This record gives sequence, C-alpha cells and structure tokens, in this order.
Amino acid sequence: MFTWFFYPVQKTWLVMLSIFFASAASAQATPTTTFTNPVELRFKDFFRTPIGPRGLEISDTLRRADGQRATLTGYMVQQETPTIGRFMLTPRPVQMSEHSDGDADDLPPSTALVYLDPTQKDWVVTYARGLVSLTGVLTVGRHEGPDGRIAWVRLQLGPDAAHGMSPIEQAYYQHNLQHKH
Repeated sequence: MFTWFFYPVQKTWLVMLSIFFASAASAQATPTTTFTNPVELRFKDFFRTPIGPRGLEISDTLRRADGQRATLTGYMVQQETPTIGRFMLTPRPVQMSEHSDGDADDLPPSTALVYLDPTQKDWVVTYARGLVSLTGVLTVGRHEGPDGRIAWVRLQLGPDAAHGMSPIEQAYYQHNLQHKH
C-alpha cells in the first residue's frame, strides 16, 4: 500500500491518496457501479496500433471499459503547482513546467485525468513518486477541464481513495520533498 495525505492550504486541502496495489481499492463503489472486478487497463491499450492515416484512434479495449470500474497503473505527473481535485496519470514519468513552458508540455497522448471524489473536489493533490495503481470509474470521450486541457480518458476515484494528513505525516512529507534521491 502506498499512502498520500492532505493538509489545509488557503481554504483547500492538500491531499495524498491512499493507493492500494491489491484489491483493497476495488472495494470502492459509486452509485452507478457494482462490486464487480475492475477491468485491468494498460496505457498501451488506449489507442489502436499501428497508427493509421487517420492518426490516433481509441481502441476497442478502451471503448469497452467506458463506464466500467477500471484499474490503471502509471506515474503521477509532477506539476509546478499542485492541482485542485484532480491530477494526471501517464505511462512514464513526466515533469511539467507550466510557468516556463505553458501549453507546450511533454504529456503522452495516453494521459488519463484522475478526479478525486466530488466530496474532495477542493483538495489539492500533491505529487507522489513512482508507480501508482488506481481503481475508479473510467470515462472515455472528449472532456475539457477547467484549465482548458482536453482529456480523452478520465478516472473518477471513490471517497475512500484519499484521507487526511496528520501533523506528523505532514512533517514527514515536507522532509521528503527536501531530500529527493
């Protein structure tokens, strides 16, 4: 199990998600889902291969997963400023420099936008290094976020995916930020 936390930041909450690499996260449910086993998706399954003359096309595997509980394993995108209520997950580590690069980022086409539960929409998500495995309800289709970024794959997490950060956990998190290895 990998754990993230949150702490108050200007009337929002900084969140660290509890990520379960086994089936513990699969016990989450939303009103529109059941307790079936989640679909295991890989980023390489997002688009048809080989790429044809029409460019990238959403794969049948991804289309079948639309509206289903799914598990995605990838890397959280490291951003200069943590985002509120959401973050991006990619098949490889990515560090964005929004201030200097603007919209010219290195995000791969198979980037998923991950949303916290609606009750946690005001929480600020902090970066976590390494692979993370997330289970939630997958939605496929064009979606424009509040920042104007277009996403074709979204993963909606359940309310049990995040929890609060105690003062000790906050101090540990801040210490780890200062000592990257």
